[in-house]
Amino acid sequence: MDYYFLEFQYPKKGFISGGAEFHPELKINYSAIDYDLPVNTKVEVILVPSVKKMDVDFFHTTTFALLVSDDFKVILEGKSKSQFIPATVKYHNGSVVDKKYWVVHNLKKIDCLDYELSEYAGKKIVLESIKRPPRRIAKGFKKVILDSSKVNGSHVFILDYTYITNPIISSELYGELNRKGIKINATLVGDFQP
Repeated sequence: MDYYFLEFQYPKKGFISGGAEFHPELKINYSAIDYDLPVNTKVEVILVPSVKKMDVDFFHTTTFALLVSDDFKVILEGKSKSQFIPATVKYHNGSVVDKKYWVVHNLKKIDCLDYELSEYAGKKIVLESIKRPPRRIAKGFKKVILDSSKVNGSHVFILDYTYITNPIISSELYGELNRKGIKINATLVGDFQP
């Protein structure tokens, strides 16, 4: 099966992002939280000024929160055990965008990088750390190759032990998203340039 990285940049729109404010306020940086948040958590996102028309179904914030539209969420619910947190997304001028969005919190992380075939900085050090922990984080990628035997049928996940924050989706999920008209930008894993 092929896999695709979801991109944060769109061909005609550019980079889609914004700042996120969590309510109730978080005690630590969002990117460091690996547990479920309280059920009453809500998020407000203010898009960067360059976003004039928000009509995509996936983007992320400066805090690394991943957001999906309501339509995308419906598809993901059967394929991910992530927590979905309601988000109010606003343009820079304060007006609310037309679509409803959700933060996909605690997306599954899988250690499925093929460390031998992938090309990245400090490869020798990373390979040694796998044999003798503590594990080093792989970064500075030129080529990403997955060990599909470690994916275990997952349709959406993030690479563990790397600095790559882009989610990966299966070709099956990619096809379903396309058939349903979900607006994403995705790149085949082997063609991805982080």
